[in-house]
Amino acid sequence: MAQITIEKVAKLAGVSPATVSRALRSPELVRESTRQRILKIIKEKKYVYHALAADLSRQRSANIGLIIPSTTGSIFVRTVFAILEKAQEHGYTVTIGNSKYNPEIEKSLLRTLNERRPAGLLLTGFCIPKAQLLEELNRSGIPTVIMWEKPDDERFSYVGIDNYHAAYTMTEYLIGLKHRRIGLIIGPYSKVDRVRKRLDGYRDCLADHGLPWDELLVVEKEPTMRDGLEAMNRLMSLANRPTAVFAASDVMAFGAMAAAKEKGLAVPADVSIAGFDDIDFSAYADPPLTTIRVNGIEIGEMAIGYLLDMIENPSPQPRQICLKTDLIVRNSCRALE
Repeated sequence: MAQITIEKVAKLAGVSPATVSRALRSPELVRESTRQRILKIIKEKKYVYHALAADLSRQRSANIGLIIPSTTGSIFVRTVFAILEKAQEHGYTVTIGNSKYNPEIEKSLLRTLNERRPAGLLLTGFCIPKAQLLEELNRSGIPTVIMWEKPDDERFSYVGIDNYHAAYTMTEYLIGLKHRRIGLIIGPYSKVDRVRKRLDGYRDCLADHGLPWDELLVVEKEPTMRDGLEAMNRLMSLANRPTAVFAASDVMAFGAMAAAKEKGLAVPADVSIAGFDDIDFSAYADPPLTTIRVNGIEIGEMAIGYLLDMIENPSPQPRQICLKTDLIVRNSCRALE
Protein backbone atom coordinates (compact mmCIF):
# COMPACT_ATOMS: atom_id res chain seq x y z
CA MET A 1 0.00 0.00 0.00
CA ALA A 2 1.42 3.36 -1.08
CA GLN A 3 2.15 5.87 1.66
CA ILE A 4 -0.41 8.65 1.78
CA THR A 5 0.91 12.09 0.83
CA ILE A 6 0.27 15.54 2.23
CA GLU A 7 -1.50 16.40 -1.03
CA LYS A 8 -3.93 13.48 -0.51
CA VAL A 9 -4.63 14.58 3.07
CA ALA A 10 -5.25 18.13 1.84
CA LYS A 11 -7.65 16.92 -0.88
CA LEU A 12 -9.65 14.79 1.57
CA ALA A 13 -9.84 17.71 4.03
CA GLY A 14 -10.75 20.23 1.34
CA VAL A 15 -7.77 22.47 2.08
CA SER A 16 -4.37 23.26 0.60
CA PRO A 17 -1.18 21.28 1.46
CA ALA A 18 0.15 24.49 3.09
CA THR A 19 -2.83 24.47 5.48
CA VAL A 20 -2.12 20.86 6.43
CA SER A 21 1.50 21.82 7.12
CA ARG A 22 0.42 24.78 9.27
CA ALA A 23 -2.04 22.60 11.19
CA LEU A 24 0.87 20.37 12.19
CA ARG A 25 3.63 22.93 12.65
CA SER A 26 1.77 26.09 13.74
CA PRO A 27 -1.72 24.99 14.88
CA GLU A 28 -2.50 28.41 16.33
CA LEU A 29 -2.61 29.75 12.76
CA VAL A 30 -5.39 27.35 11.67
CA ARG A 31 -9.09 27.51 12.58
CA GLU A 32 -9.82 24.85 15.21
CA SER A 33 -12.58 23.14 13.21
CA THR A 34 -10.28 22.89 10.19
CA ARG A 35 -7.42 21.57 12.29
CA GLN A 36 -9.62 18.88 13.86
CA ARG A 37 -10.83 17.77 10.40
CA ILE A 38 -7.23 17.48 9.21
CA LEU A 39 -6.15 15.57 12.32
CA LYS A 40 -9.05 13.14 11.93
CA ILE A 41 -8.00 12.31 8.37
CA ILE A 42 -4.34 12.01 9.38
CA LYS A 43 -5.28 9.51 12.08
CA GLU A 44 -7.56 7.49 9.82
CA LYS A 45 -5.05 7.35 6.97
CA LYS A 46 -2.00 6.93 9.24
CA TYR A 47 -0.24 9.83 7.55
CA VAL A 48 3.34 10.58 8.72
CA TYR A 49 4.43 14.20 8.27
CA HIS A 50 7.63 14.40 6.20
CA ALA A 51 9.38 17.35 7.78
CA LEU A 52 12.41 17.31 5.46
CA ALA A 53 10.25 17.27 2.34
CA ALA A 54 8.17 20.10 3.77
CA ASP A 55 11.33 22.11 4.42
CA LEU A 56 12.44 21.60 0.83
CA SER A 57 9.06 22.51 -0.61
CA ARG A 58 8.88 25.81 1.23
CA GLN A 59 12.65 26.38 0.90
CA ARG A 60 13.03 26.97 4.62
CA SER A 61 14.23 24.76 7.45
CA ALA A 62 12.22 23.97 10.56
CA ASN A 63 15.41 23.65 12.59
CA ILE A 64 17.00 26.25 14.87
CA GLY A 65 20.68 26.18 15.82
CA LEU A 66 21.61 26.90 19.44
CA ILE A 67 25.19 27.32 20.68
CA ILE A 68 25.84 27.25 24.42
CA PRO A 69 29.25 27.47 26.11
CA SER A 70 28.81 24.60 28.55
CA THR A 71 26.64 21.54 29.17
CA THR A 72 28.22 20.60 32.50
CA GLY A 73 26.62 23.22 34.75
CA SER A 74 23.05 24.30 35.41
CA ILE A 75 23.58 27.96 34.53
CA PHE A 76 21.98 27.75 31.06
CA VAL A 77 19.50 24.93 31.72
CA ARG A 78 16.50 27.18 32.31
CA THR A 79 17.25 29.18 29.17
CA VAL A 80 17.61 26.05 27.03
CA PHE A 81 14.40 24.47 28.38
CA ALA A 82 12.43 27.65 27.65
CA ILE A 83 13.78 27.67 24.08
CA LEU A 84 13.02 23.99 23.48
CA GLU A 85 9.48 24.31 24.79
CA LYS A 86 8.54 27.32 22.66
CA ALA A 87 10.30 26.00 19.57
CA GLN A 88 8.35 22.76 19.86
CA GLU A 89 5.08 24.66 20.23
CA HIS A 90 5.78 26.35 16.89
CA GLY A 91 6.86 23.20 15.07
CA TYR A 92 10.63 23.75 15.18
CA THR A 93 13.40 21.42 16.31
CA VAL A 94 16.59 22.66 17.97
CA THR A 95 20.15 21.50 17.32
CA ILE A 96 22.43 22.29 20.27
CA GLY A 97 26.19 22.75 20.07
CA ASN A 98 28.62 23.14 22.99
CA SER A 99 31.45 25.63 22.36
CA LYS A 100 33.29 24.91 25.65
CA TYR A 101 34.22 28.63 25.77
CA ASN A 102 36.59 27.93 22.87
CA PRO A 103 36.61 30.39 19.92
CA GLU A 104 37.83 27.73 17.46
CA ILE A 105 35.10 25.28 18.46
CA GLU A 106 32.54 28.08 18.28
CA LYS A 107 33.65 29.03 14.75
CA SER A 108 33.45 25.38 13.69
CA LEU A 109 29.96 24.99 15.16
CA LEU A 110 28.77 28.18 13.52
CA ARG A 111 30.16 27.07 10.17
CA THR A 112 28.54 23.63 10.47
CA LEU A 113 25.17 25.07 11.44
CA ASN A 114 25.29 27.62 8.63
CA GLU A 115 26.04 24.87 6.10
CA ARG A 116 22.82 23.15 7.18
CA ARG A 117 20.88 26.38 6.58
CA PRO A 118 18.82 26.50 9.81
CA ALA A 119 15.81 28.78 10.05
CA GLY A 120 17.65 30.80 12.69
CA LEU A 121 20.46 30.85 15.23
CA LEU A 122 20.63 31.51 18.98
CA LEU A 123 24.07 32.26 20.43
CA THR A 124 24.83 32.41 24.15
CA GLY A 125 27.13 35.38 23.88
CA PHE A 126 30.13 34.68 21.69
CA CYS A 127 33.85 33.97 21.89
CA ILE A 128 34.55 34.95 18.28
CA PRO A 129 35.62 38.60 17.83
CA LYS A 130 32.49 40.66 17.19
CA ALA A 131 33.55 42.05 13.81
CA GLN A 132 34.29 38.56 12.50
CA LEU A 133 31.05 37.16 13.89
CA LEU A 134 28.98 39.93 12.31
CA GLU A 135 30.67 39.31 8.97
CA GLU A 136 29.89 35.58 9.21
CA LEU A 137 26.24 36.22 10.10
CA ASN A 138 25.74 38.85 7.41
CA ARG A 139 27.21 36.49 4.84
CA SER A 140 24.88 33.66 5.89
CA GLY A 141 21.74 35.82 5.97
CA ILE A 142 20.38 33.61 8.77
CA PRO A 143 18.37 35.42 11.50
CA THR A 144 20.37 35.42 14.74
CA VAL A 145 19.72 36.46 18.33
CA ILE A 146 22.48 36.84 20.96
CA MET A 147 21.55 35.84 24.53
CA TRP A 148 22.94 36.66 27.99
CA GLU A 149 24.88 39.58 26.59
CA LYS A 150 24.32 43.19 25.58
CA PRO A 151 26.61 43.64 22.54
CA ASP A 152 28.06 47.08 21.97
CA ASP A 153 27.34 46.79 18.23
CA GLU A 154 23.80 48.03 17.59
CA ARG A 155 23.45 45.79 14.52
CA PHE A 156 23.05 42.66 16.69
CA SER A 157 19.67 41.41 17.87
CA TYR A 158 19.90 40.37 21.50
CA VAL A 159 18.13 39.46 24.73
CA GLY A 160 20.75 40.18 27.34
CA ILE A 161 21.68 41.56 30.70
CA ASP A 162 24.07 44.31 31.72
CA ASN A 163 26.91 42.16 33.06
CA TYR A 164 28.98 45.23 33.90
CA HIS A 165 26.25 46.82 36.01
CA ALA A 166 25.40 43.54 37.77
CA ALA A 167 29.04 42.93 38.82
CA TYR A 168 29.41 46.58 39.86
CA THR A 169 26.28 46.24 42.02
CA MET A 170 27.56 43.16 43.85
CA THR A 171 31.01 44.68 44.41
CA GLU A 172 29.45 47.87 45.76
CA TYR A 173 27.26 45.82 48.10
CA LEU A 174 30.34 44.13 49.58
CA ILE A 175 32.10 47.49 49.92
CA GLY A 176 29.01 48.74 51.73
CA LEU A 177 29.55 45.92 54.25
CA LYS A 178 32.98 47.53 54.90
CA HIS A 179 35.03 44.92 53.04
CA ARG A 180 38.18 46.44 51.58
CA ARG A 181 39.92 43.33 50.24
CA ILE A 182 37.45 41.63 47.94
CA GLY A 183 38.53 38.61 45.93
CA LEU A 184 37.05 37.80 42.54
CA ILE A 185 36.68 34.30 41.14
CA ILE A 186 35.65 34.72 37.55
CA GLY A 187 35.11 32.69 34.39
CA PRO A 188 37.17 32.89 31.18
CA TYR A 189 37.20 36.68 30.77
CA SER A 190 40.13 36.41 28.37
CA LYS A 191 37.83 34.55 25.94
CA VAL A 192 34.27 35.76 26.60
CA ASP A 193 33.15 39.37 26.34
CA ARG A 194 30.29 39.19 28.84
CA VAL A 195 32.65 37.75 31.47
CA ARG A 196 35.16 40.51 30.72
CA LYS A 197 32.39 43.02 31.47
CA ARG A 198 31.88 41.46 34.90
CA LEU A 199 35.59 41.92 35.58
CA ASP A 200 35.36 45.53 34.40
CA GLY A 201 32.39 46.18 36.69
CA TYR A 202 34.30 44.82 39.68
CA ARG A 203 37.46 46.75 38.84
CA ASP A 204 35.71 50.07 38.17
CA CYS A 205 33.70 49.81 41.38
CA LEU A 206 36.89 49.36 43.40
CA ALA A 207 38.39 52.43 41.71
CA ASP A 208 35.25 54.52 42.23
CA HIS A 209 35.43 53.78 45.96
CA GLY A 210 39.15 54.49 46.23
CA LEU A 211 40.20 50.86 46.67
CA PRO A 212 43.38 49.59 45.01
CA TRP A 213 43.49 47.02 42.21
CA ASP A 214 45.34 43.86 43.27
CA GLU A 215 45.77 41.27 40.53
CA LEU A 216 46.45 38.59 43.17
CA LEU A 217 42.81 38.91 44.25
CA VAL A 218 41.48 37.94 40.80
CA VAL A 219 41.47 34.28 39.72
CA GLU A 220 40.30 33.27 36.23
CA LYS A 221 38.79 29.78 36.12
CA GLU A 222 36.21 27.69 34.28
CA PRO A 223 32.73 27.94 35.86
CA THR A 224 32.76 24.62 37.72
CA MET A 225 32.65 23.73 41.42
CA ARG A 226 36.11 22.19 41.28
CA ASP A 227 37.58 25.32 39.71
CA GLY A 228 35.78 27.45 42.29
CA LEU A 229 37.32 25.34 45.05
CA GLU A 230 40.81 25.63 43.57
CA ALA A 231 40.46 29.39 43.12
CA MET A 232 39.28 29.84 46.70
CA ASN A 233 42.21 27.82 48.01
CA ARG A 234 44.55 30.16 46.16
CA LEU A 235 42.86 33.26 47.59
CA MET A 236 42.81 31.87 51.13
CA SER A 237 46.52 31.05 50.88
CA LEU A 238 47.47 34.71 50.38
CA ALA A 239 49.38 36.35 53.23
CA ASN A 240 46.81 39.15 53.18
CA ARG A 241 43.75 37.20 52.17
CA PRO A 242 40.41 38.77 51.22
CA THR A 243 37.62 39.15 53.76
CA ALA A 244 35.01 38.71 51.02
CA VAL A 245 34.99 36.77 47.75
CA PHE A 246 32.72 37.51 44.80
CA ALA A 247 32.40 34.43 42.60
CA ALA A 248 30.96 35.55 39.27
CA SER A 249 29.05 32.25 38.99
CA ASP A 250 26.99 30.48 41.66
CA VAL A 251 28.59 27.15 40.78
CA MET A 252 32.04 28.58 41.48
CA ALA A 253 30.65 30.12 44.69
CA PHE A 254 29.61 26.64 45.90
CA GLY A 255 33.15 25.42 45.25
CA ALA A 256 34.48 28.43 47.17
CA MET A 257 32.21 27.57 50.12
CA ALA A 258 33.49 24.00 50.13
CA ALA A 259 37.11 25.21 50.12
CA ALA A 260 36.47 27.59 53.00
CA LYS A 261 34.95 24.82 55.09
CA GLU A 262 37.82 22.46 54.28
CA LYS A 263 40.16 25.09 55.69
CA GLY A 264 38.07 25.42 58.85
CA LEU A 265 36.73 28.84 57.88
CA ALA A 266 33.12 29.69 58.65
CA VAL A 267 30.96 31.46 56.05
CA PRO A 268 30.29 34.31 56.62
CA ALA A 269 31.92 34.66 60.06
CA ASP A 270 35.46 34.27 58.68
CA VAL A 271 34.91 35.08 55.01
CA SER A 272 31.91 36.35 53.06
CA ILE A 273 31.05 34.70 49.74
CA ALA A 274 28.72 36.00 47.02
CA GLY A 275 27.67 34.52 43.67
CA PHE A 276 26.08 35.37 40.33
CA ASP A 277 23.06 33.76 38.54
CA ASP A 278 20.76 32.66 41.41
CA ILE A 279 20.42 29.09 40.19
CA ASP A 280 17.90 26.92 42.05
CA PHE A 281 20.31 25.54 44.66
CA SER A 282 21.52 28.99 45.74
CA ALA A 283 18.65 29.53 48.18
CA TYR A 284 19.30 26.11 49.79
CA ALA A 285 23.09 26.28 50.16
CA ASP A 286 24.59 26.35 53.66
CA PRO A 287 24.44 29.24 54.25
CA PRO A 288 21.98 30.46 51.58
CA LEU A 289 23.96 32.35 48.95
CA THR A 290 23.85 36.10 48.36
CA THR A 291 23.86 36.45 44.58
CA ILE A 292 22.77 38.31 41.45
CA ARG A 293 19.49 36.99 40.08
CA VAL A 294 19.31 36.46 36.33
CA ASN A 295 16.00 35.26 34.88
CA GLY A 296 17.24 32.53 32.55
CA ILE A 297 13.73 31.43 31.63
CA GLU A 298 12.76 34.92 30.51
CA ILE A 299 15.95 35.21 28.46
CA GLY A 300 15.13 31.96 26.66
CA GLU A 301 11.47 32.78 26.08
CA MET A 302 12.17 36.25 24.74
CA ALA A 303 15.12 35.15 22.59
CA ILE A 304 13.19 32.37 20.83
CA GLY A 305 10.21 34.72 20.51
CA TYR A 306 12.35 37.36 18.81
CA LEU A 307 13.94 34.75 16.56
CA LEU A 308 10.61 33.26 15.45
CA ASP A 309 9.35 36.76 14.65
CA MET A 310 12.51 37.44 12.62
CA ILE A 311 11.99 34.17 10.72
CA GLU A 312 8.30 34.82 9.98
CA ASN A 313 8.57 38.58 9.50
CA PRO A 314 12.01 39.43 8.11
CA SER A 315 13.14 42.99 8.80
CA PRO A 316 16.52 44.74 8.88
CA GLN A 317 15.58 46.32 12.21
CA PRO A 318 17.30 44.43 15.07
CA ARG A 319 15.30 43.23 18.07
CA GLN A 320 17.01 44.27 21.31
CA ILE A 321 16.23 44.20 25.01
CA CYS A 322 18.35 44.36 28.16
CA LEU A 323 16.65 42.59 31.08
CA LYS A 324 17.14 43.72 34.66
CA THR A 325 19.11 41.77 37.24
CA ASP A 326 18.50 41.86 40.99
CA LEU A 327 20.76 41.71 44.02
CA ILE A 328 19.48 38.87 46.24
CA VAL A 329 20.72 39.25 49.82
CA ARG A 330 20.88 36.05 51.87
CA ASN A 331 23.16 34.85 54.67
CA SER A 332 26.54 34.20 53.05
CA CYS A 333 27.88 37.74 53.58
CA ARG A 334 28.26 39.83 56.70
CA ALA A 335 29.26 43.35 57.58
CA LEU A 336 32.68 43.88 59.15
CA GLU A 337 32.87 45.74 62.47
